[in-house]
Amino acid sequence: MAWRLYALDLPRQEAEEALLRGSEPEAFHPLEEPWEARTAPPQPWPEPLYFLDGRERAEALISDGERLALLGCVAAGTVVWEGGRMRLLPPVVRRVGVGLEKPLAVGELAYEPVPAVGEGLEGLQEGLRQARAGLERELAKELVGGLLVVDGPVRAVREGPVLGYIKTHWARYLPKEEEALLRALAPGERTPAFRVRRKGMELASWYLRLPLPPEGVRPPESGLLRVETHLSGDFLGLADLSLGLFPALASHPVKDPRAPQNLLPVGGLERELARRMGSREVVARMLARHLGR
Repeated sequence: MAWRLYALDLPRQEAEEALLRGSEPEAFHPLEEPWEARTAPPQPWPEPLYFLDGRERAEALISDGERLALLGCVAAGTVVWEGGRMRLLPPVVRRVGVGLEKPLAVGELAYEPVPAVGEGLEGLQEGLRQARAGLERELAKELVGGLLVVDGPVRAVREGPVLGYIKTHWARYLPKEEEALLRALAPGERTPAFRVRRKGMELASWYLRLPLPPEGVRPPESGLLRVETHLSGDFLGLADLSLGLFPALASHPVKDPRAPQNLLPVGGLERELARRMGSREVVARMLARHLGR
């Protein structure tokens, strides 16, 4: 039986269900003492300095009468800072069909098959996330030397140092007593580093405060980043470097509603990836024309 359009709009998971993993840490382990705000003098940025980010977009659910598949688009790209200027490396965009067994052509669109990761709609959505993560890993392996900065947790596997930064704070990593320091951090200050264990990785992590414009009313999390890196590297040197690097690249709310946490090179990269993925509305009309009843 031929594939037919099942739905263009997918149900969205609530952020709390998707991201929040409950509870006060049971194995908090500080890597620096005492537990107080820390500063560091400015340091020169390493060269090359890479900023890597990826995007995913679910475009439609399709059915052949017995099975569901998820059509989507994944993209990833890198901005590199070297010689005093930023430049964009060639981004990669792919359309994937999670749950398909062979490629599917829909008009001008071509979807390559990738496996689901689990059962039902959640397994299809996780397959799409894994396709994006795999694309990010491909690009990361091509980056030689320097420092890699990724938007999100440290996942990419590469030779050399990596910094991941997390803009939202659903999960708790600090006990209540140590968590009080987050509200006291001034712009340009960080917490001491502490250990994080995730999926077999040993990481060092810390929070830092970005500069904030004087105007406006903001919640306590405004300007707060959680940064992480591999515990096996020079994590204290990278922690001090981050105090000059991230504030210098912080965005302003006039240009980005997610300011200051959405760094300037990453915000520009996101817009370029979205442009190359194509208009969601145009893709939806094409899918409806070719797969709708």
